[in-house]
Amino acid sequence: MKKKIYLCVCMVLLNHVFKDASSLFVGEAVTVELPQGKIKGSYDWSRTQRIFSGIPYASVTERFEEPGNPPSWHGTFNADRGNIKCNQYISSLKQPVGQEDCLVLNIFTPPTLEPEPFPVMVFIPGGGFYSGSNSELIYNPKFVVQRKVIVVTINYRVGAFGFLCLGLKEASGNMGLKDQLAALKWIQKNIAYFGGNPDSITLFGESAGAVSVHYLNLNPSARGLFHRAIMQSGSIMMPQDFSYQPLQQASKVAKRLGYNTSDPSELLKIFKNSTANDIVRASFVDQNNNALGPYLFGPCVETAVPNGRPFITQQPGVLLKTTDLSVPVIIGFNNKEGIHWASNYAPLTDPNKIRSYLIPVIPSYLEFGNPSDQSTFVDDIIKKYFANNTDINGLIEYFTDALVAFPITLTSEHSSQKSDATVFNYYFKYDSIRNLNKFLTRLSSEPGASHGDDLLYMFQPAVFAVLPSTRTVAKMIATITKLWTSFAKTGKPTISNTNWRPSKERLNFLEIDNREIKMISLPNQDRMDFWKKAYEKFGRSEGK
Repeated sequence: MKKKIYLCVCMVLLNHVFKDASSLFVGEAVTVELPQGKIKGSYDWSRTQRIFSGIPYASVTERFEEPGNPPSWHGTFNADRGNIKCNQYISSLKQPVGQEDCLVLNIFTPPTLEPEPFPVMVFIPGGGFYSGSNSELIYNPKFVVQRKVIVVTINYRVGAFGFLCLGLKEASGNMGLKDQLAALKWIQKNIAYFGGNPDSITLFGESAGAVSVHYLNLNPSARGLFHRAIMQSGSIMMPQDFSYQPLQQASKVAKRLGYNTSDPSELLKIFKNSTANDIVRASFVDQNNNALGPYLFGPCVETAVPNGRPFITQQPGVLLKTTDLSVPVIIGFNNKEGIHWASNYAPLTDPNKIRSYLIPVIPSYLEFGNPSDQSTFVDDIIKKYFANNTDINGLIEYFTDALVAFPITLTSEHSSQKSDATVFNYYFKYDSIRNLNKFLTRLSSEPGASHGDDLLYMFQPAVFAVLPSTRTVAKMIATITKLWTSFAKTGKPTISNTNWRPSKERLNFLEIDNREIKMISLPNQDRMDFWKKAYEKFGRSEGK
């Protein structure tokens, strides 16, 4: 019954996709004067925050190229469009949505300014670099803002529009990351007008948003634009969020558009001359029994081009080994991340066919010299994950470890032991009615927290505006927001009765569970050892 209520409410909310999400939140108007021009936002209906939605921080002047300068205007800009999306495919609607000139951000501030400027938290949403937006329908940060910080949520180009990587000046790649850099520069210049402190900015993101945070942390161009970072369920080592063969991926989409070529110049013409909706449709891949299928475009190593400003020049394994984090970080993962991907698979009637599920989803940070090595490794996976599991439980654990937990463990070990960065690790296990991402899958009865479930204790999606909460859930929301905002304010995440020790010679994790919050060692040590041995043996040579 509860699931039916959730689904009904979600369907109602989908009717708002093409309307202003701000209609759910708007109250009395408020204006701010920017160098771009005067801007009008509003208080939310309960006057708990001021909201400025859809502010353009840059412009898209040429498809697949670097963001241009932000526009200016005469008169007053109505900052009331909180649901702008970049071009992407919405599978629930079975159609493309969005626009190309989509580089906007939403700003949420406490309702009353104070003599001292507020710390700022900048959120980068996830979506596998093929979807996602900063929609107020999902990312309303009222719980965080009540802790007296300003929250900024940003859009960036996704799919081919943000990550077509052809090695040409006109499509060098990583434009979505360059959009994020442009947003940070805008925030640094303008956040003081909203009562924010440009010298106290914390960057945080989840999944592909956390991958983005990691890349920005390693990029010299972003130094000084933020001062702390939080990476939730993501690091640059996540295999689904890096394109090792970008030309091959672009050729796949071009073939769906009716062309057969791998020539970069020809591909550029095809993508330039195709409509945005045609590109989005050709890029869509159904995830049923194909969990990694949609990850066609993502960050890539950029080829040097004339007058270019490359964002990534080395593969993730090399970056991890050679480049240190520039600021203190919180980084962690959820205990059942893999529900997100495993839920796309039908249960097997023949357990012997599990190999057909596994071979296409072996992480790309591994590279095998011959087919027999890969076959032996798949045998090892089956013994490790499926000997005492059903196929779905095995897949949940496999995807949790291969796609999220091991990449974060590897990142944490390097960053805490081989650099001067302060690293706080966490392990989120909390399970409640707010674990909406899990609840909307066919695996809703599985205990634990799926990929993205932790976000629902920081943000207030519109669906929860009409659903009840409980005292224990309210307590968890208070705990998470206190930890994250205390880190944003002081660089040390703090709650009463718990000392969150940073990792150093060994990894220390703050376990966030239904029963208690306590310090533990690395979760699932034996499974992490399995992947560490595999990476030492088969990890891409560039990353060793």
